[in-house]
Amino acid sequence: MTTKLASTLKLDLRLQSRYGFYYASALTAILMIILLRQLPLQDLGFLIPVFLVGNLVLNTFYFVAGMVLFEKSEGTLQALAVSPLPIREYLASKVGTLTLLSVVENFAIILLIYGPSFDLLPVLAGTVAMAAIYVLAGFAVVAKYNSISEYIMPSVIYVTALQLPLVDYLGIFKSPVFYLFPAQAPLVLMGSAFTPAESWQIAYGLVYSLICIGGAYILASKAFRKYIVRQEGEI
Repeated sequence: MTTKLASTLKLDLRLQSRYGFYYASALTAILMIILLRQLPLQDLGFLIPVFLVGNLVLNTFYFVAGMVLFEKSEGTLQALAVSPLPIREYLASKVGTLTLLSVVENFAIILLIYGPSFDLLPVLAGTVAMAAIYVLAGFAVVAKYNSISEYIMPSVIYVTALQLPLVDYLGIFKSPVFYLFPAQAPLVLMGSAFTPAESWQIAYGLVYSLICIGGAYILASKAFRKYIVRQEGEI
């Protein structure tokens, strides 16, 4: 880890605390736990991944959007565009800090509702993969907007598209096409922690998650150069 990345990680953690993200995350977790406790115990294993995905949308897609919009309003992002901090380290900090928050919250929810009788590694792998995809996708989407009012309506469309694999997972409409969606692979991994999955599904979940993270990183990097770096150069 470079000195610049370590400093950026510390700064992002402080900013997330200052913006109230941790309080919002804790409140969401409490509400989710209360809701899940109303469900029959035999259904929890199947339904927990659905709630975890919903939780991840807030902790990653919308939290990174909030950070970017705050940074734009304060001029921080424009300053970063001409600083020596590499784009990859800026994005790595956002992914790392928000993924850590998501992992802590997801495991807290599972342990308080379901107990320790689940497979830890698939949940961890699925949470990390989906958080990384959502953070990078969230940055790629929000980079061109300057205010929450401009961003909020288009964001609903993107979130809906990202969450379409839940249609397949819940059995509402089953199709192999859903395996092309980025969120499907992490969802398969998380689901395998509670219900049996075939070896090819686990392999698919791991490999395709890495592919989608790479693709999301490329989109986020291009968005940074197009909407942040170029606009700063035009001022």
